[in-house]
Amino acid sequence: MLQSFIRNPFNAATLTICVLSALTIPNFVQIHKAEAESITDCRKLVTGTYLTTNSGDFGSFPSIITFTEDGNIFVTASNQSGVPSIQPYGNVQGSWKCTSDKEITATTFDFTYPTATLSGKIARSDFRATFAPKTGIVQATATVRFFNLNANLLKDNAPVAGRFTFTGQRVKPGQ
Repeated sequence: MLQSFIRNPFNAATLTICVLSALTIPNFVQIHKAEAESITDCRKLVTGTYLTTNSGDFGSFPSIITFTEDGNIFVTASNQSGVPSIQPYGNVQGSWKCTSDKEITATTFDFTYPTATLSGKIARSDFRATFAPKTGIVQATATVRFFNLNANLLKDNAPVAGRFTFTGQRVKPGQ
């Protein structure tokens, strides 16, 4: 009976598909479960506030960066009131996502305030950051672009205005 079942090409193909599915579906589920756990571990690793030192095309300055568990990022920097190399700007806000168990990408926006000689703009910064779980250190690179106030920052593009890096230490309660 089994031989006649297998000799039918339709039944043989169906049996082959069933066997292959039984063998591959558990692996597929395990891979996606591992990816989900990696994202969860990343979120736990990243979430928190960091005291950072920034340097690059906009000078050297400290900042405070907070990554929330739901993927928001908030930045306050010491040079926001303006320095000779940059216009004054407001608080920086945006979102981040895990790209691996220890790495994220983030996009932030802020308003650059007008001065007597320069018009106001909106800045978009794109970050890539890595986190060290044992030391609580973050290292990142960022690219900054400036847009007109009426631009669509999610669709439009602008030339790179500058780059900077930062290194920071996670702030622990009671430190």
